Amino acid sequence: MNENKININWFPGHMAQTLKMIDGELKICDAIVYVVDARCPQSCINPQFDDFIGRKPVLFVLNKIDLASSGVKEQFIQSLQIKTPYMVITRNSVKSGGTEAVVKALQKLLAERIQAKMSHGIVKTLRVAVIGVTNCGKSTFINNMTNKGKTQTGNRPGVTRTKQWVPITDNLWLLDTPGTLWPAFTNQQVARNLAYVGSINDEILDTVALSQALLEDLTKLQPAAVQARFGVTSFAEIAKKRGCILRGGVLDTRRAAKMILSEFREGKIGKFNLDNLL
Repeated sequence: MNENKININWFPGHMAQTLKMIDGELKICDAIVYVVDARCPQSCINPQFDDFIGRKPVLFVLNKIDLASSGVKEQFIQSLQIKTPYMVITRNSVKSGGTEAVVKALQKLLAERIQAKMSHGIVKTLRVAVIGVTNCGKSTFINNMTNKGKTQTGNRPGVTRTKQWVPITDNLWLLDTPGTLWPAFTNQQVARNLAYVGSINDEILDTVALSQALLEDLTKLQPAAVQARFGVTSFAEIAKKRGCILRGGVLDTRRAAKMILSEFREGKIGKFNLDNLL
């Protein structure tokens, strides 16, 4: 399709304020947990990453790994070109828990700092900021670790609007922050990838054009998966086959678009790595 039909930029005012808030909070944080969607982890990384993060150790969490194609973790690690110490772990979109693995990873990243404090008889309480794009699962990640639902969640971008410090253990506090993007997308494929997974508000998008672009991109990656799910591959054929028809035989394109986007986001079409489109 003609890429000019869908040009995406979304950076509401509260995101600029959030970036300033995060920048201030990072000064008191020992490390960062950077939650990314495993279906497009490279696309989730702020292009000003090095300037934004500085030298803070980073634990990358590839969230929703069960919805991504195999090998995505290794490919993501190969793509990283950062100067700060880091580790990469994966998380399932549905299974809770996993606190021990996260704590151990953070302790390993911060071993020298913790040891230095302990040598002076100080028990170090770790303060860690959890950041990421909108709707990548930051709050769900924290709630799964606490199993107490302490932070507000929702399957749409922009649910978390304020910072929240959440105790995980006696010696670990996590800062839940609102999701943020960046002021302009220099690569529209990155923008589309984020829109496909729901990190850009559907309400500001032409969802019909977006779903058509998604079908084309998924067909480039795994044509057999699209064919297996729908039996056909074009938007119009899928709409007809699924009964998205208005009175008079007119295609209900909005309903078809919503259905296609929902089925992709729920993993019903298959497991993908959208970064292979970059």
